[in-house]
Amino acid sequence: MRLTFNALDDGLAAIDAAAGQLQTAQWQVSTGRRIRVPSDDPAAAQAAVVLQSEIGTLDAYTRSGDTADAHLAALDTTLGDIVDKLTQALSVATGARGDTPDQPSRDAASATLAGIRDALADNVNSRFDGGYLFAGTQSTTAPYAKVGGVWTYQADSTPMLVEVARDRTVAFTMDGQAIFQGSDPADVLTTLDGLVAAVATGDNVAIGAGIDALQRAFSRAVRAQSQVGADQTTLADCRQRVHALGRDAAARLSSAQDANLADAITRMRQADTTYRAALGAVAASEKVSLLDYLR
Repeated sequence: MRLTFNALDDGLAAIDAAAGQLQTAQWQVSTGRRIRVPSDDPAAAQAAVVLQSEIGTLDAYTRSGDTADAHLAALDTTLGDIVDKLTQALSVATGARGDTPDQPSRDAASATLAGIRDALADNVNSRFDGGYLFAGTQSTTAPYAKVGGVWTYQADSTPMLVEVARDRTVAFTMDGQAIFQGSDPADVLTTLDGLVAAVATGDNVAIGAGIDALQRAFSRAVRAQSQVGADQTTLADCRQRVHALGRDAAARLSSAQDANLADAITRMRQADTTYRAALGAVAASEKVSLLDYLR
């Protein structure tokens, strides 16, 4: 009997090879990836790891940028309100100065200034996303409170920073005392307390000193709002750059690890044809007739 063991072994090997090629092609078609294990393409696999890490970092910058953008918008709005209220306080105090206003007018102006003071206290103690905007790093502490009848700044002077791009940071909280007091001997809330009393009694000297202090506070608030605007511009530029880098990294990652689907489908069909042909050849080689035994 002539048994073609070599042919059978070769046929089985061909089946195994075709099955492996078919499985690989099917996996690539179903997942869209061409690298299943690093040994498939060590260089591309290493590049993919590096690029995935880079994309993760850029995604973190994007999330940080979103957080900073929301906080800066809140800061800008609140500082705009502070500027408006200081403008109103200056107008009211100026109108109450001199000998022309009568007592009812002074009382009304005094009440208006008290309301502005309370509104400014609310502004400086504004919260956003669970934290105080004007408390520096002490985001869980209300910046200003009356302690023993005295307006007291309870937070710190260090703004909270967030990294929005490599080596680029923006502040998303501010030092409330730097805006409300600066280098003045008293904060603007204490100044307004004094103005409330001075306007009610017609103390023009005290009213004049209070107006000067309000003007300095107004300038500080305008500068703070300008800084927020500059940070918003910086942030917009950084976000645009991060998005561009993200798109580039994603394209390079796709080039490194994604399969060419048209090519993978072609190879899958070819492997399927080869696999079926190998099966047929082995099946045919195993059909042994009685005549084959008699030879």
